Amino acid sequence: MMSDAFFVFSLPTFRFFFFNSRVAHRFASRPKSPRENLYLFVVCRVMAKLGEGDPRWIVSDRPDGTNINGWHWEETNKMKFCKEFFEAHCCRAQPYSEGESVDLFGEKCLKCSILSVSVEGECSISTRKKGKKFGVFDLKVTMVYEVELECVVKKKTKKKKEENVDGLDGEEEEEETEEEKLCAVKGEIALKEFSSLNEPDEYEWTTKTTGGDDEAKKIVKNWFTRPVLEKMFGKTLEKFVEEMNAFCG
Repeated sequence: MMSDAFFVFSLPTFRFFFFNSRVAHRFASRPKSPRENLYLFVVCRVMAKLGEGDPRWIVSDRPDGTNINGWHWEETNKMKFCKEFFEAHCCRAQPYSEGESVDLFGEKCLKCSILSVSVEGECSISTRKKGKKFGVFDLKVTMVYEVELECVVKKKTKKKKEENVDGLDGEEEEEETEEEKLCAVKGEIALKEFSSLNEPDEYEWTTKTTGGDDEAKKIVKNWFTRPVLEKMFGKTLEKFVEEMNAFCG
């Protein structure tokens, strides 16, 4: 145990203890007696008293709550910005033009629209000591789409055979016909693993159809491949990353 004389507070003792890193580390890493804990409490109160005049300590006491010189850790939630960004850049009041639709999906596609967008996850700008800022996000973006296309629909009809030689009614048989018509398909596109820690080739894309004729759904399901989705939304995602970096500039 340390002698009682050590606990008599004096400026030389204070300087020796807090400016000698080896002594401080050794003292902090071992179990301490109640007397030693009391001494640490007194020293911390003295340090706080001596630092009262330093403007870096003043945050909550300021009327405007300003974080002077970015001395304290600060985090700003940016989820509102995320939702507004994707709604503005992914939802389209006007569908893709005929030329754009054909370029993306082929001649059968007549119209493609993104009806709504939802965003889940976390997004924030953090300020470290001395004002250094960095952006962090980990998002899932879900888009509801509607596609109109020309497709061939198979239709089965029942046809009654003519009377047989005995004068009895013939049996019914099914006849399959093909009919070309305008079809509408709805579905969802989900972007997962859209994170500040991932590269574009690590983003995860999934799609599903939620409504429409079965034949049309089979066609549309094969349209939304990864290259097509990257062509549709790649520049939007790049712009989002650029704007997040601009917040940190």
